[in-house]
Amino acid sequence: MRAGSVLYFGLGLLLVFGANLLKAQDLATTQDVSQLVAALKNPASTDHEKAVACERLAVLGGEDAVAVLKEMLLDPKFSHYARYALEPIPSPAVDQALREALIKAEGSVRLGILNSLGNRRDGSAISIIAPLLENSDLAVVDAAASALGRIATPEAAQILSKALKDTRPATRKAVGDALLTCAERLNAAGQRDLALATWDMLRAADVPLPIRVAALQSLIIARGADGISLWKEQVFSDNEKFFQLGMQVARKLPVEAARPVLAEAVTKLPETRAAVALEVLAEVASKESLPMVRQFAQQGPQAVRQAALRSLAKIGDSSDIAILLAASVDSDEQIATAAREALEVLPGKEVNQALVQAASGASRDKLLVILNVLGQRRASEGLKTIREAMRSDDKEVRAAAVAALGKVARDDDIIPLVKELVQTESESERAVLMEALRTACQRVGDREKVAALVAAQLPSAPAPARASLLELLGVLGGKTALTAVAEAAKSSDADLQDAATAVLGNWLSADVAPVIWSLIESNAAPRYRVRLIRAYIRVARQLSVPDQERLEMCRKALSVAERPDERRLVLDVLRRNPSAESLALAAQLVAQPDVREAACDAVVTIAEKLNQNVPGLKEALQAVLQHGTNAQVRARAEALMKRFP
Repeated sequence: MRAGSVLYFGLGLLLVFGANLLKAQDLATTQDVSQLVAALKNPASTDHEKAVACERLAVLGGEDAVAVLKEMLLDPKFSHYARYALEPIPSPAVDQALREALIKAEGSVRLGILNSLGNRRDGSAISIIAPLLENSDLAVVDAAASALGRIATPEAAQILSKALKDTRPATRKAVGDALLTCAERLNAAGQRDLALATWDMLRAADVPLPIRVAALQSLIIARGADGISLWKEQVFSDNEKFFQLGMQVARKLPVEAARPVLAEAVTKLPETRAAVALEVLAEVASKESLPMVRQFAQQGPQAVRQAALRSLAKIGDSSDIAILLAASVDSDEQIATAAREALEVLPGKEVNQALVQAASGASRDKLLVILNVLGQRRASEGLKTIREAMRSDDKEVRAAAVAALGKVARDDDIIPLVKELVQTESESERAVLMEALRTACQRVGDREKVAALVAAQLPSAPAPARASLLELLGVLGGKTALTAVAEAAKSSDADLQDAATAVLGNWLSADVAPVIWSLIESNAAPRYRVRLIRAYIRVARQLSVPDQERLEMCRKALSVAERPDERRLVLDVLRRNPSAESLALAAQLVAQPDVREAACDAVVTIAEKLNQNVPGLKEALQAVLQHGTNAQVRARAEALMKRFP
């Protein structure tokens, strides 16, 4: 805290006071307190030098620095710096100086001095702070109460307790907050009885509810075993805030004390509260609570069952598979969902194998759940079960198995799925297979090998499947996949060209750029020429490309762009990558009517980010002023032109 404060303080000074830096640097490194004191006394010292001297005195200062710092306490400009230097000095003279200053201080200076007295816990200041609790300025009241709370002596506690009778709600709130601090410090100092009495008083006082709740929590915890009955009152309280407090405090009590009360709450409280109590019970007494959690996971009010299922997800094990599977096919969808979610995250190495064992002889509905859960858990132990389910006569079971396989598949599982994709005539099955293959291809190990196997299916695949195979090659990426997709884009089959050019347009690596350019240049797919041009520009705009290569791509794109839309896209790339070259390229379009305004904006945006000495900058701005019509863009250009002689 101290080191961070000094750093923040020093950085702030450096920003605020830029002058006389050399002399200030000398002050900031000196080990000689007398030099620092002299700097504060010297009328010729700048404000910055005085501030730096105070900062240094906070580290080095002793009683010999108090006198000069005391003189600065009432100066609004330097009071903060003086207090910063004084607070760490271990001398009664500091407390005396602060007390004397408080009597005379006003406004923010008074608030700061109150804060310092509180930080130093000066018990001798109580008598002059106490009257300020009745001040008409609530900021003063708040600062005074806070100071007394931090001083935290029995006398301070007594004064604050009396102030709780103040008719002003804001005063009672400030005093209540201060008493919380006071009681904590009293308890830490060994004055437990006074702290307990303070908390006990606060929990019934006319203060905001959060203060009462905080006092009650501290009281219960501090009482230990003696606080259990008071805690139990909160657990069974009609007030929701106090019930929630009871649940919160339960986590801080001895397990043997909390467990029976929470168990009673589960059986006696209304459903929603019983559910909360059960989850807290499972959290604080996981092993001991398992029998009750398992009981309610099987039967009980809906909210409590859901809570039990959520708890099993955290504290259960493989022996709970049967309970969770039974609940996963419950007619109540909320119960079923909670059970499935629990199965997906149930801890333990044995869970996956237990699921595999449960699949043998499981009902259709449970098997569907198991397949989905094996997939969600990425359970390689379930591969055999999943593969067997793929041969099921039940279409829904097959679909669930395919989806699961996509999440746990190894490289050698992909081609069988691809072959099914090629062979199926069902659109719905193709959709399921594609979803599984997308997931599997993202996790594949040897991408080049798998891409070659997928590409080999293209020539013999029926038309509906070829688009899907090309999409998978796009997911796989890499050299082999890119070559196969590029060849498909050159096909005389319009549908194949459509699918291939669409995949190229979404390719995720910049190595696609020369492939796309080759297709554009050779006009191999004239029907999709615009798509390819836009795909080429997208690479320059979104993917990682060296600056010079990106610029050359922009030049090439402009040379083939036949529509203003594509030229605007190129201008956007140039705008995002400012340089002398991008400026010159954008300036070439300023005179073209269909992209004039976009070009003018790009030129000005680039110019705003360049040094005025860049060759061609002035001429480019003059072109904007000659051809541009947008008033705002012209105004920006005129402002830039003023930089030139």
